[in-house]
Amino acid sequence: MNVPTDRLLIMLVVATGLAVLVGGWAGGLVRAEATGSEELALRVGIGAVFFVVLLGVWHVFKNIDEEAS
Repeated sequence: MNVPTDRLLIMLVVATGLAVLVGGWAGGLVRAEATGSEELALRVGIGAVFFVVLLGVWHVFKNIDEEAS
């Protein structure tokens, strides 16, 4: 496997773990505590944080690959 493929597989594992943690735990708290538009805003915020963290992890792995070569 080449490096981009390895990075994608690692990102799949990271995304699954974050989805379980953020989507399951934090999403469950939002559903239990918030209602209406507040719930929607919190869920959008959780989703935005999820994608920002994934982009950050991708950027870190990209920098590691560039430093190694």
